[in-house]
Parts: sequence; structure tokens; C-alpha cells
Amino acid sequence: MRVSFYGQDGLTTRYLHEGTGSPLLLIHGAGTMAERWFRNIDVLARDFAVYAPDLLGSGFSSNVSFEGEPPQEAHLRQLEQLIDALGIDRLAVAGNSYGGLIAALLQQRNPERVTKLVIIGSGSAFHPPEQQRGVLEAAKKSAMIALADGTLAGCRARMQRTVFDPATVPEETLPMQLTANAIPGRREAMVQMYDGLIAATEIPEVQIYHRLEAISAPTLIISGRNDVRASWERAEEARTRIPDAKLLLFEQCGHSPMSEHPDRFNHALREFLG
Repeated sequence: MRVSFYGQDGLTTRYLHEGTGSPLLLIHGAGTMAERWFRNIDVLARDFAVYAPDLLGSGFSSNVSFEGEPPQEAHLRQLEQLIDALGIDRLAVAGNSYGGLIAALLQQRNPERVTKLVIIGSGSAFHPPEQQRGVLEAAKKSAMIALADGTLAGCRARMQRTVFDPATVPEETLPMQLTANAIPGRREAMVQMYDGLIAATEIPEVQIYHRLEAISAPTLIISGRNDVRASWERAEEARTRIPDAKLLLFEQCGHSPMSEHPDRFNHALREFLG
């Protein structure tokens, strides 16, 4: 895979990319980075042009103040600008956790561009507000512990808290995550982002739970049976509400199906995307 940087409005987006063919955008969750897709990009790139950006305030993209608007708005604007800059007219979008919410919002705001949608382990997309607030508060606490610790062991422990089998944490990505966590201003940006996401659970315009019926693209939902951050029962409910959706449940799987069961995950995406 390759690494590139794109700048607009004084902000820089770093993204991983590889392959040719139909475009596929991969969106990571809150407090993580594009390396979340480390075990997927090169495999999926055999069939697709894969792009995995770092969201603003994450990875090696710019820090940004989230004061004055929900983080969703800043991230949607960032991704729409990146898609335009890459000259992409139509694409499939997949998102994990908070990235699943962004993927769904991107589809609803750009129905003519987003042709297929994949939502993975996403309480942000499928939990009602009162349930998701608790999940976000727990995620913020875990992130702050890892940032304050500042060690590889602390970074590893944070990821292990959300998977079924601790051995599935991608050890090869931890030094990158640790380095990104140490960027000046990152802790402040992370606090602002989580606080903004918690407040935004009450803002219908940046949520999808109350309007799942309006998702117009064929949708694949992937959920881990043992996910502590995203209820598989809520994923099953979402499957019945989205007009054209199917659900894959991964057994012995937590919050990261793409790295806990990469072979099955990659096969499922390739099959669904055609």
C-alpha cells in the first residue's frame, strides 16, 4: 500500500491507498487511524481502488478544533473534499464504529455517489442516543488512559479491551498508533472530539438511527457477537429497517471484524461489492 497527503482549507489529510478499479473508501472509528484497515487494504486492492484516510484529529491528519459544530460535520466535509480531489464520481463506502455512522451519513447526503454501503460494528449508527452516550463515555475513558500512559503496552491494552481474542490485535500497527497519539495537541483534539460526539447524540441532523429507512444504497452490516461497543441485537434491528440490507454475524468476534477475522471479512466485502 501507498501513503499520500492531501491539503485543503489549511488542513492536511493523510491517506493510505492501493489498487485500481471501482473506488472503495474505508473509514476508521473514533480515536483510531487508517492502519485499522492494515489487514484489508492490499487484499481488497486486487479488485478495487482502495482509499483509507485518517480522519481529522486522528492518525497523521491535522488536528482541528471541533468547537462550534459536531465532529460529524467536519469529517463529512473532509471526506467530500477528498473524494472530489481524487476525481471520484461513484464509490462504495465502508466504515467501522464511528466510521459506520460517517459512512451512512455520507450515503444519505450523496445518494447519487455512494452506490454501496458497509457498516461494521457501529453503535454510533445503530444505538439509540441514550445507549450510545454510555458507549462514547467508556470509549473516551479508554482513549484518555492510553494517551496518558504513552507506552506501547498501554496502546496495546486499549485495543485488547474491545476484541474477543487479544492475540488478534495487529501488533504491526501499534507503533504507528503510538506515534500518532504523541502528536502535539492530539489529546486536546481527542477530548474535543469525544465531547462533541457525546453532545451530538441529541442532534438528529448528524445521526442515522432515527432514519435508517432512508438509506437508499444496498447495505451490508457486519457485527461481532462479542462486541462490547456495538450491540449485535441493534444491528439485527437495523437490518430489518434498512430497505436493502443483509447482516453477517461473526462469532468469537469483538469490535474489529476486519482485523479479528480478516480472511472472512475480506471475502465478504469482495463478494458484496462484486
